[in-house]
Amino acid sequence: MIPDPQNELSNGTHEDPSNEVQVLCNENPANEVQACFKRNDEKAFRPHVEVHLKKGVSKSQIQGMLMELEILIKKQKNLFNWIPFVLQPCCDQVDKVVLPDLVNRIVIGCTNFPDASPLEHLLEGLKLNEFNVHYYRLNSDGAMSQSLSVDGGSDESSMGSLLWQLPCVEFDSMWENLVYDSNLKNELLSYVHALIQLSDKGADMKIINVNRLIILLGPPGTGKTTLCRGVSQHLSIRLNSRFSSSVMVEINSHSLFSKWFSESGKLVLKMFDQIDDLADDGRCMVFVLIDEIESLGMSRDTSTSRGDPADSIRAVNALLTQIDRIRRRPNVIVLCTSNLEDCLDRALLDRADVVKHVEKPSVNAMYTILSKCVEEFMRIGVVVPEERIPSIIDVKNNSISPIGHEIMELAKLAQGVSGRSVRQIPALAWSKADEDYLSLSSCLSLFREAILEKNKQCR
Repeated sequence: MIPDPQNELSNGTHEDPSNEVQVLCNENPANEVQACFKRNDEKAFRPHVEVHLKKGVSKSQIQGMLMELEILIKKQKNLFNWIPFVLQPCCDQVDKVVLPDLVNRIVIGCTNFPDASPLEHLLEGLKLNEFNVHYYRLNSDGAMSQSLSVDGGSDESSMGSLLWQLPCVEFDSMWENLVYDSNLKNELLSYVHALIQLSDKGADMKIINVNRLIILLGPPGTGKTTLCRGVSQHLSIRLNSRFSSSVMVEINSHSLFSKWFSESGKLVLKMFDQIDDLADDGRCMVFVLIDEIESLGMSRDTSTSRGDPADSIRAVNALLTQIDRIRRRPNVIVLCTSNLEDCLDRALLDRADVVKHVEKPSVNAMYTILSKCVEEFMRIGVVVPEERIPSIIDVKNNSISPIGHEIMELAKLAQGVSGRSVRQIPALAWSKADEDYLSLSSCLSLFREAILEKNKQCR
């Protein structure tokens, strides 16, 4: 039985995700178009509010303060979509409420708006209720390893997977630090949520084909694994009224199955047996992350033409069989990542409900990442905070300072570097510093040196 750390904190949503779909009014006269879009923006703003409670605070202490929470949120400044904020007390009667003493931070997330979109102009229409406010605490127990062996004995067992209780400390802040130009994050979150809802509503699988299998493809370092963890983290919070607990089973197929390659088929079966055991508890949501799925799901046509061992084909057959088997479990979502799309078996890709490509950061995304890195240096006192770093919205509005122009030049210089590598630039730059404190100009000069060094490594 899975521990139930969230049982007391259950409060989630049963809304139809279609309520969050923006409908375009293309039949209105031209003079009504602007008003139409305004009305639709208001309808589209259907956010979910995630409230991270402080240690020792129970849901019962705060659940009767929904109106006070709504009033206080509307009085906050500089709120952005999916960006956490600390609740600040106000100067009127509301600040007598102890809400800021009960809450660590709050995230307002709406999948119909891009990441980091300003929300203040939309807050007037914010209505909080038991369906769109989700209280939670973070689990700090860390990952529990699950062993796996061919014959069931312990002598030849190896760590088969990691089991995380969600939401957990380790996955906190992952979501807001993933930067993409596209609406990839919101699309993925909405789609996985919709799959869970269809299963929960008892959709006939013979009519509506739902496998609850997601595959993310793209070059190394683009955040595919982190994206899977972030989606699972937020859904574990959003669905904590439906499921009393949530877990993630994280499988690194390459490191696991390279040890007993000749027994891959048996190991796949045993791994999914463990997942099936977890899913026996219908109140537990199980997210399965299979990293480097190409180690298990390599194209059988390619394997045959290259004369690969028959065991590689048996592994693919076993994987497909187990995916078909696990689809009967409405509380299991399988998330896979791969760097090698051309190597994946066609039957595996065909089973996926959605296949998404995750690309390297664009110039605008790179600008945002580098800006956040500079701001973090300011926060910890490495860089003297001389001025505000312009946001990408400022850049798009041509409201940008010389410092912003310099960071944009660095973003262009870093084109082609993966998101993972660009986040290594601050440490590399700091290692080149001769002083304990840097001016903003000196910091950006060191960033330039580090980027040039990274560019050489990537060639």
